[in-house]
Amino acid sequence: MWRSVLTWPFPGDDMTLVRRAVFALPLALLIAAPADGAPKRHHKTGAGQGSWDGRWVGAWGGSRPTVQIVKDGKLVAYEFDGQTFPVATSHVTPTEIVYGEDVVVTLTRTGPNTAHATIKTSQGSGTAELTRQ
Repeated sequence: MWRSVLTWPFPGDDMTLVRRAVFALPLALLIAAPADGAPKRHHKTGAGQGSWDGRWVGAWGGSRPTVQIVKDGKLVAYEFDGQTFPVATSHVTPTEIVYGEDVVVTLTRTGPNTAHATIKTSQGSGTAELTRQ
């Protein structure tokens, strides 16, 4: 009874079906995996259009290098004068990022990989053109 069930409709010994299953199952999983396991892109977390994620590089006043670092849709740090400073909170929208209290920095999206930044301090203000790298 088991012999006819295991080998029907495949001719051969009892191991034929087992051998085919051992070969076919991993192959079926490999074929199905890209559809199920493909990365899902969301505008907030992917580095695609609408996302801020990445290193935004520019220079305050055109001469003082700065980098604004955005991860997972949040501005997490900035670099200035060769040092990295963490940012605890930032307000992020699809077109703008604002952070800081005494020193307020605003990044305004001008293109998929470009932004205009302004900085306002008690000593004055400045601007920078940023490019995502």
